[in-house]
Formats: sequence, C-alpha cells, structure tokens
Amino acid sequence: QSTPQLFSKSALESDGARLFTHAVFEEFQEEYKYSTNTLTSRGFSESNNMELNTVKDALRNRNFIVQYNPGTLESSCTCKLFERRGIPCRHILWIYLGNGLEKIPESSFAKRWTKDALRDIKSNHKGCVGVGDVDIIDKKQIEMTKLWSEVHETMGVLIGREKEHVEDLCKLIKEFREKLLPSVSAMTKHQELEKLLGCASNNEITILPPKFSKNKGSGKRMMSNKAKAVACASKPKRMCNNCKQMTHHDKRNCPNPFVEHPPKNADDEEEKEEEEEEEEDEEEEEENEDDELEE
Repeated sequence: QSTPQLFSKSALESDGARLFTHAVFEEFQEEYKYSTNTLTSRGFSESNNMELNTVKDALRNRNFIVQYNPGTLESSCTCKLFERRGIPCRHILWIYLGNGLEKIPESSFAKRWTKDALRDIKSNHKGCVGVGDVDIIDKKQIEMTKLWSEVHETMGVLIGREKEHVEDLCKLIKEFREKLLPSVSAMTKHQELEKLLGCASNNEITILPPKFSKNKGSGKRMMSNKAKAVACASKPKRMCNNCKQMTHHDKRNCPNPFVEHPPKNADDEEEKEEEEEEEEDEEEEEENEDDELEE
C-alpha cells in the first residue's frame, strides 16, 4: 500500500501512517491535527503512579481528564473515543506529544484497524480461529495459515496493477488446481452420502398410490345471486322486530337498523302521563299537610 500524505514531520504521525489502514489513518490524522492546535492544559496531579491531566478542548469548550501511566504507557480519556472507535483521541495524543513518545502504544489502538490485522489470524480448512488457538493447530494448518497470509498480501499487491498480472495469477492457480485433481477421490455425491451415513441406499423403492380422501364441503357448488334470490323468495315471510314489516330478514340483518317506531298505543301513553300528574299532585298535598301540622 502507498504511504498517505502526512500533516507534519512528527514521528507519532508517521507511526500512525505505518500502523493504520488508509481509512482509519484519516480519522487518526484528524485527531492529531486537533491535538496540536486546539488543546491547552488546565491542571496536573499524580495518584497511584497515574498522572491526571486536565485538558481544555477549545472546539468543544469542555475540559477532559486524561489518565496516563508513564510506566506501562496505558492511558484513558473521559471523552471515550477509544472505547467507541478504537483509535487514540486528540487529548491522549496531546499527552503523548508532551511526553515525547514517538510510537503509539499497543494499548491505545484496536488491532483490527491495523494493516497487519490479517497476518496474525490462524486459519484452518473450514474457516478462521483466534490468535490464541495456536496450540490446537497442527503443522498442516500452520502451513495453511501461511498460505492464507501470502494470498492476502498478494491480493494487496495486485490492487492498482495491470490486468495482465491478475490474469497471470489466475492462470497459475488453475494450472496448480489441475495438477491436484487426479489425486482427489473420484467418488460421486451419492457414494459420499452413503459413506457419511454409514449405510447403503435401497435400489428398489415401492411407491403406493395415496389414499382417496374427500374434503369437507366437496360436491356442493356455489349458488349464483339469482339462485339465492329465488331460494329466498320461496321461504315464508316473517315479522322483523326492527322495521316492523313482513320480510325475509330479521332484526340482526335488517337493512334499516335505525328506525324510530311510534308508540304501540297512544291512549296508553296518555294514561301514563295522567297517572304521573296525579301522583305529583298527591305528593304536593301530603307536603302541605305536613307543613300545617308542624305549625
């Protein structure tokens, strides 16, 4: 890969260009620019071999506290940029510059953002395993790991090269695969399945006709609207309690659900009103008698 353009001649920035991929280095370089222009110190203290630095960020108009261990070079910042993105923040870089560091400590960046992230991955025939699983990988798998590393490095070199180089590599791979083909087992897929299951397949397969089943509702055909109307007209009419008419519907499916009906008998209504008036008069007379007795 080509070397990205540097902002300064600082050894710390050069180390970032050597470590990080191009996309991640752009983010790192932006943090480095701000660390040299927008930060000032607002306090310093020591506690348990840790240096506590209060850094004023002029862009954000806030103070951030950076913990730095000069012995182990471990650091952390209250802005939590490293925890979110895996690269050192501008406040930590400002502390590194103040202490004269020329290389970024390994504890300050995530391995996955580096150019050498793939070289330490141990691979097997079916996939990849972690870096700490070296003890369980045999010699053949270690050679496969080296092969994968060479493939990745070769693909990185081919980026930006001529089309002929890619075609030459494809030709070499095809020729090598053809040399390996005679040594590969010539078993068919059917034989491979038998070997995997540990049993031979039955060559004679008897298929019986399915049992006849009659689904529910079969044998009935759907009636047309005209046939439904004829069948409905042949039924006797009945009284609908809603519209008070002799029809073929009832109150549940009446087409006029909101019908105001007159009272059944107007005389009955008048009698009820007269009775209510008489009851009111009687109550008033009883109240007057009670008032006279009290006087």
